[in-house]
Amino acid sequence: MRTRLGELLLRAGACTPHAIRDALENQVIFGGRLGTNLLELGAVEEGALARALGQQHGVPALFGDVRLEPEAVAVLRAEVADRCDVVPFLLAGRRLAVLAVDPSDLRVLDEVAFAAGREVHALAAPEARVWALLRRAYGIERQLRGIEVDFERPRRAGGAGPARAAPSPAARPAAPAADLMTEDDFEAVYGRTGAFALPGAAPADGRGGEPPELPDDAILELDEADEVAAPPPEVLAALAARAGHAPPVRLAPAAPARPEPEPSPLDFRDAVRFLEGVEERGAIARTVLRHARSRFRRALLLTVQHGAARGWAGMGEGVGAEAVRRLRLPLGAPGIVDTVVRTRAHFLGPIPKTEANVLLLKRLGGGVPANALVLPILARGRVVNVFYADAGRGGLVDAGAVGELLILATRISQSYEALLARVR
Repeated sequence: MRTRLGELLLRAGACTPHAIRDALENQVIFGGRLGTNLLELGAVEEGALARALGQQHGVPALFGDVRLEPEAVAVLRAEVADRCDVVPFLLAGRRLAVLAVDPSDLRVLDEVAFAAGREVHALAAPEARVWALLRRAYGIERQLRGIEVDFERPRRAGGAGPARAAPSPAARPAAPAADLMTEDDFEAVYGRTGAFALPGAAPADGRGGEPPELPDDAILELDEADEVAAPPPEVLAALAARAGHAPPVRLAPAAPARPEPEPSPLDFRDAVRFLEGVEERGAIARTVLRHARSRFRRALLLTVQHGAARGWAGMGEGVGAEAVRRLRLPLGAPGIVDTVVRTRAHFLGPIPKTEANVLLLKRLGGGVPANALVLPILARGRVVNVFYADAGRGGLVDAGAVGELLILATRISQSYEALLARVR
């Protein structure tokens, strides 16, 4: 069984039990992986997190301002990288090294290998770093929350801090015939044995055992990437010997994409009952939105954090998952969401024409309703979510539904408290 990330970090003295508990509580309310929440809280260094991820998955790990080869980025389509949470790193002939959020997911590696037509070698990297690189390489926006400031801030001349972001490889024309890394170089990195034992690998006698500590040189901080045309040989030589993941001989053709059928609506009594037994935050969103669809045409949940309200989940006519995911409303700008967060009181009425309100309606598929209902959801004594609902273009919200939603907002707060109690 794979060792838990928190245990590895504690064993290495990379963070404290109190920090792990705070990150788990953060995860309950705001979602995301444990490592991402630790970074967000400033409770762990990125290098220590990368080292622990490498140990957990039994692969080398990278962190810092990683330089991506344009040729590597060019062989993988943006939609595949986005869906699989990977970013191409190095290319040598038929071999492709990728940074992966979950380098142990064989289904994902199958898809990447098939889409790229290359043998794939997966390395570990913190989720936030992969997301920052997806933005740089493909322009894919991910909600990095408070981490994005630290990851994207330019380096000050002669000072400390994150390295200057390299120009997007996707913006530069790739030279298909040239590799920045030869097959021999790649073989020297990945094909030889005995470079160092991978964490979790069985000893020579075939018996399992306690994962050995990962050597320090398995972690590569490429923080001067903008000054280096290609990864230097000593950096490449530090990567572990590891068999690649070959493209499947045959992969079943993907069926034409069909929108997921919307789950059936829930009445108020069932929604209250479901909220009493939820075990993770996703179940809260599904329950609330299913009930909302019994009374409204469109419904949306936003997460409030770091001075912005970001799309979490939505349901209803014209509401797309991708549009919801890309929604970000800065707080402090005039709008109904900002009003509800500031006053911690619900809003029911016509929607004023402001920039934030127009963006909100656009992400919901367009169309101005006659009025809308917006509710704050509290946890830890502050607004952590905002619920929005309307009756579609020109539609009028039934005032009779407001009472039920106010009660449900209180039950959601109680569900958060129950989840938080489990990790304290």
